[in-house]
Amino acid sequence: MSDQPKVDAIETVETPQEPAEASYYPVEIDEQHPQWNKFTVKIDKNDSLSLILDRLHVSPETVYTISKLRNGRNLTNLRYGSEITVWIDQQDQLQRILYPASVNTHYELSKDDTGFKILKEVKKPEIRHTTVYGVIQNSFFVAAKRAGLSARNTMNLADIFAWEIDFEREIRKGDTFKVVYESKYIDGKYIGEGEILAAEFNTNNGKDKHRAFAFIQDGELEGYYDEKGNSLRAEFLRSPVDTVRITSKFTPRRYHPILKKWRSHRGVDYGGPIGTPVRATADGKIVFRGWGHGYGRYIKIQHANQRMTVYGHFSKFGKYKKGSYVKQGQIIGYIGQSGLATGPHLHYEFRIKGEHVDPLKVKTISAGPIASKYRKGFLKQANLLMAQLDSANLVKVARSSN
Repeated sequence: MSDQPKVDAIETVETPQEPAEASYYPVEIDEQHPQWNKFTVKIDKNDSLSLILDRLHVSPETVYTISKLRNGRNLTNLRYGSEITVWIDQQDQLQRILYPASVNTHYELSKDDTGFKILKEVKKPEIRHTTVYGVIQNSFFVAAKRAGLSARNTMNLADIFAWEIDFEREIRKGDTFKVVYESKYIDGKYIGEGEILAAEFNTNNGKDKHRAFAFIQDGELEGYYDEKGNSLRAEFLRSPVDTVRITSKFTPRRYHPILKKWRSHRGVDYGGPIGTPVRATADGKIVFRGWGHGYGRYIKIQHANQRMTVYGHFSKFGKYKKGSYVKQGQIIGYIGQSGLATGPHLHYEFRIKGEHVDPLKVKTISAGPIASKYRKGFLKQANLLMAQLDSANLVKVARSSN
């Protein structure tokens, strides 16, 4: 007889299996296609479509096929932090991908008898009108921020009235402004702002009223006009620089601080920090770009009707060379202290037929009225927007009475 103990039964213990690699991502069953598994993946910093599909056991050949599609880059270039949804059947065959690349743009990959295809869906945002009212206490930019305008629309507002208002010399405490601009929504969610549709600026204690209305044609902003359809764009900008101070005006007799003698000052000096952008005040051709003993680094621009502007004391030039044609508002250089200058500033001259004239007194020509075929529609829209601007006054009164 054996001394070994009697064994009645053998207990088998199963070793837990590693989960399938596909469980790396949350999985759910698709209700419309129960044979498909649905995976929602948040794009990691180093993720790519090939890595994601590899973890889901999709063959490399499938990824290669997608990359070779005409618009395959829309899926292979994934944005960090976004989400992509992938549908795979029980045989690890890719069936569908949905990728919202942005709030309003989605890409969808689907499969049919001919293979894969990628469709692009662009959701058109709902446009709502937002109206703001502001009163200037010290700074226009501070008042605009307090009223709720973004930095972008604050600069746009200044650009709209750049031909009518000198924001350095003419803005005073108590001046008011009103703005109607586009707010964009998708599925009820705010996604950003659009164009300024209408604006009003009241200066000189309310005596001077400036109004602007956008003319939008085929979805593109064509420009801004007053309530009568006249363009706000003039032949020359009021100033070649933004928000800087005038340190010296045009005068036939001024004591020169460096030369120590009396001489004429045939331009306007704008003081500002080194590096402040300087813009061409009108369309024209750069006929000189170089060094002058008094001007330092300077540029001459020849305009139509025998007019010329001169810009001196640059710290450095912009990208436009001698012979280049520049558009109004393009940056041609940056404020500096080159040449005969006691501090950083821009020296700006205006010449007509070779004669120097005071840049601050030059009367410029408007770009012209809106085309007659668009006039009726524009005026109708402007009247509607004018009512919205006027309603801003009611909002102000209501707030003041509370």
